[in-house]
Amino acid sequence: MGGLGMIASDEFSQYYAELLQGTYDCVDRIVLNAFYPLGQTGGGVRSWWRRLYGDDSNLDDEHLREMAGTFSRRLHAFCVKQSVPIIDAQARDRKHELAQPYEPNDPKFCGLFCVIKSNAPAPVWEVKRNGEGRITEIRHRKSWPYVRHFYFHLIDQEWGHVTIRMCGYPPFGAQVILNGHEWVERLARRKRVVAVKNGNCFIEGSDFSEISRLAAELNRVETIARLRKLCERWIYSTCLCFALPNVDRERSGFAYQYSVFQLELSRNLLFWRGTTMDEVYQKLIDRTRAPLDLKQVKTIFGFSHRPHHTAKRGRERTEVFKAVQAASYDLTVFKIKWGNLTLKIYDKGGRVLRIEVVVHNAKELRSGKMLEKLPALLERMRDMLVRFLGTVQAAHVSFLDEGAFEGLSEPTTRGTRRLAGIDLNKARNRHVVDAVVALSTRPNGFTVAQLAKAVRQRSGQDANMYSARNAAYDLAKLVGKTLVRRIERSRRYAVDPPGVRTLCAYLLLREKVIKPLLAGVVRPCRRPPKVSAPLDHHYVALRQELHRTFETIGLAVA
Repeated sequence: MGGLGMIASDEFSQYYAELLQGTYDCVDRIVLNAFYPLGQTGGGVRSWWRRLYGDDSNLDDEHLREMAGTFSRRLHAFCVKQSVPIIDAQARDRKHELAQPYEPNDPKFCGLFCVIKSNAPAPVWEVKRNGEGRITEIRHRKSWPYVRHFYFHLIDQEWGHVTIRMCGYPPFGAQVILNGHEWVERLARRKRVVAVKNGNCFIEGSDFSEISRLAAELNRVETIARLRKLCERWIYSTCLCFALPNVDRERSGFAYQYSVFQLELSRNLLFWRGTTMDEVYQKLIDRTRAPLDLKQVKTIFGFSHRPHHTAKRGRERTEVFKAVQAASYDLTVFKIKWGNLTLKIYDKGGRVLRIEVVVHNAKELRSGKMLEKLPALLERMRDMLVRFLGTVQAAHVSFLDEGAFEGLSEPTTRGTRRLAGIDLNKARNRHVVDAVVALSTRPNGFTVAQLAKAVRQRSGQDANMYSARNAAYDLAKLVGKTLVRRIERSRRYAVDPPGVRTLCAYLLLREKVIKPLLAGVVRPCRRPPKVSAPLDHHYVALRQELHRTFETIGLAVA
């Protein structure tokens, strides 16, 4: 097994480095949009139709529907002739799971093995003509109708299981869906690298250092050419040919361009022991759920045990959903969602902890979305991943410097402006600190308005009692203490891990130490509970020592 290598640059991995057997980063799910640029506007559709038929006299809704029907009839005839199963799917069916029973067992198989058809909303062009029969407007329908979509499931020798989803209506918009783990697995097989894969995750028994090196190749510029070759290899010969034969496609100049729609990037940590991983992960959830304001922590229950030793035998290649249904252990999902960005931590297999950044729409990253921007998008996601782990680790293990407790309440200056200190005995300041920590996981930072809204949710006040102006003043005090920083050339603010660590330490000290201890000292002794947690034993010992301390210094407790 390889060590941590150069990728373990986040604070969480470094903190638990002694407990880790290996780690690797890998691009997981990739979804590309394939679109015909000329078909994105009404004028472009009219120009393409003229190239295809010579004029636009037959450009109308009926002929557009007829072209979609021709696509469907040709595809059905091909599937019957070639004995390719074609399956009807319902709206909420997972198409990838429906295709798995038909996936060929022959490792040398290459080509189409299954087609799934389903209805889904799509932008459909409608043609408006005047009384003389002249075209006055070509526009999308106001409400997207449900039309037939086809999911072509095929096996590529380089990328493994690839799905191409294509709309039956012109201009035949498509999506190419693939998985980076399958590319790494096939490359490892060619390079003779030991790789044991369970679903879309490499598990114990794999050479993690070599897998990390191979997976890093997906981050290079050469991946753009690989993905474009994959799309060109299949989308014309296997999908579009049923709607536009090659002769018609070349005559009309129909050619796809590609953009990035969805991306997933994961960091996978292999622990030496599954029980150790479970203990670390559950403590992380317990300590960070309240400060980070986690509302979505989901556990899929199984048995409580995990493997203690490395399995000596290889495991069957099963998908993740099968392992969950087998209920061999608890599966807990730590999930934070901000708009079209999702940050997750969850356990994969017996000893792998996965940290994942999911971009549901690449537009959210504001770095461009054409295929040529893929390396920049992945670099942005990697920065988000490291920052997310740093924030989680800061909330997980808090720290206070000497003198920091007194310094927080002292006044400060920002330029020529004198600002008051932060008195945590006041409820307003506590709500602000709590809201800032909860917003610290936002990948793009937060605004003053978002802070004001978060504070109002905690205090129960309305906009008249706590406005954006109040939030701006409280935020200025935190900036003056260097706990929060303003993002350059923007109106957004960010909290770096050192600031999260300090703010969480104050919250924990007040909520988990001072308040429980004082409440226990003044409360009369009662019968101890039958079952107590380790933290309860610490509280009891501290309360007893506090009683003796108060007697020594002459402080009466009633």
